[in-house]
Amino acid sequence: MAAAEAYRYWLNTWSDVQTHLPTLYAHARGNVLELGVRAGVSTSALLAGVEAHGGHVWSVDRDDCSPVFAGHPQWTFTQADSLDVPGIPDALDLLFIDTEHTEDRTIAELQLWGSAAKLIMLHDTDDGSTYPGVRNAIAAYCAETGRRASFHEGSYGLGIIE
Repeated sequence: MAAAEAYRYWLNTWSDVQTHLPTLYAHARGNVLELGVRAGVSTSALLAGVEAHGGHVWSVDRDDCSPVFAGHPQWTFTQADSLDVPGIPDALDLLFIDTEHTEDRTIAELQLWGSAAKLIMLHDTDDGSTYPGVRNAIAAYCAETGRRASFHEGSYGLGIIE
C-alpha cells in the first residue's frame, strides 16, 4: 500500500495514535527519524508528509518492520536498538519517539538524538497514561536542555518539544 493511501486509511481507522496523525504529517519534511515502527501507522503519516513536503524518513525498530513500506524510495528501515543506529543524518528536522515508554530509555533516546533535532514528538504522554515514564523523561530533558514542551491530549497523548 502506498504511503498516502495508508495515511488516509489510518485517518479513518482507530489506532492508538490516530488523533495525532495530521500533526505528524504536517511536520514531516526534511530529515525525519522515527524510533518505533510496529505496524507502521505513524510511519504512514510521516512518509505521506515527506512525499508532500520533501525529505526522507529513517525508521528504527528492534523487530523486522521492513515489509511495512518495503521499497519506498523515501524510506529507510533499520532493524536495531534505538540507541545504536548507523547511517542517520547529523541534522534532523523531526524526531518521533514511540518505543519502550520507560523513563530511562526515553531519556537516553532524547539525550542521544534530541540535540540533532529541530522538533521532537513523542507518543504516549497523557497525564493519566499507563506510560508515565515518557512524560517524566520529557520533563527531565527539558529541564536539562532549556527546551519547552507542550502536550496534545487524546490517542494516549503527543508531547512536542521545541
